[in-house]
Amino acid sequence: MAIYDAREYTTRTYEWAVPNGCVADEFDKAWAAALATYRRVHGLPEDAAPNDGGWLRVYAGDGEVVLRFDVREAGR
Repeated sequence: MAIYDAREYTTRTYEWAVPNGCVADEFDKAWAAALATYRRVHGLPEDAAPNDGGWLRVYAGDGEVVLRFDVREAGR
């Protein structure tokens, strides 16, 4: 007889997009907004750095660069 646990999660995704070829200042603003949101979502102080260097993923898409992170929430 197999013994196992089942779990259900909900994933909340946060994204910011800037156009390809935008000036660095615009990319930096999106990155800063993502960092501020990450801190707020995780209850970190304003000066805290994320523990994981992989907290933010950056993708080049159709005409834009997307900054994204996901938060997994336990199901009920």
